[in-house]
Amino acid sequence: MSSMPQFMMRAAFVFACFTAGASVLIAAYSAHVPGLEESSVRSVNSAIQMMQFHALALLVVSRMNQAAKAKWLLIAGLLFFVLGIALFSFNIVLHQLASVSTFRPLIPFGGMAFVLGWVALGISAMPSRQP
Repeated sequence: MSSMPQFMMRAAFVFACFTAGASVLIAAYSAHVPGLEESSVRSVNSAIQMMQFHALALLVVSRMNQAAKAKWLLIAGLLFFVLGIALFSFNIVLHQLASVSTFRPLIPFGGMAFVLGWVALGISAMPSRQP
């Protein structure tokens, strides 16, 4: 594996670890915010769930060892998951807990990034066609 993909895989692993830890802290914080509306609690819980699930996916992807032809798809999946966490989960948390709505229109793109990450991983696992 060349140094750049190796660096990206290591960075994704570290990002996943910090994202998983942050999800626990956000869950604890949101459980103790007085007067948080039920709809906000549901939104934050959804964001936390997505953070945790995709942090685990990043951990797996960053440690996968695929044939060289599929490496770019692994990297694409990894980048889509990072983008999804940033645009979807972090934005929902910022909006619901800190009333920051500047990036709120980007939330659907984060959801689509999650989907594209899974598609890229699925394609990377398909056998290559050889003549």
